[in-house]
Amino acid sequence: MRTVGPADAEAISDLVHLSFTELAARDWEPNARKVFLAESSPASMRAAAKPAYLQAAFDADRPVGFISMPTPTFVGLLFVHPRYLRQGIGRALWEQARAFIDKTYPEAETVETNSTPYALEFYRSVGFVPISAEFIKSGCRATRMACWLRARALGADVLRAQER
Repeated sequence: MRTVGPADAEAISDLVHLSFTELAARDWEPNARKVFLAESSPASMRAAAKPAYLQAAFDADRPVGFISMPTPTFVGLLFVHPRYLRQGIGRALWEQARAFIDKTYPEAETVETNSTPYALEFYRSVGFVPISAEFIKSGCRATRMACWLRARALGADVLRAQER
């Protein structure tokens, strides 16, 4: 895993588009899909403001996982290549992001995200819980989720694992 920059924008955009199209897009309205793909194009990714955290997992020189947090309290994008699912890449990306946020932004207590229906179980497995019912906004189907970062220190992650 390593930090990515503007030179990686095309490869990261390709990964995000492939994963989104194969796994999440079917739950979104056609115009919402088009907007997402435009907003995650290489040019858009290069032009984006400097995020709080940006990291990718690689297999040789090819990105197979990607996480972007525009702020220390929001996961904007977390995608794994469909052929690399269930190999711990998403979990590793989140755990590294979580450790970075804990160390760099100690005032951050909760991280939120909007999860597609496809990704709900993944987010639950890494400590996020739904904080809204499923909603549709501008054609995007999602559930707002949050991870209370202090839960682990209080044993809440252990309790959640026992409930599964």
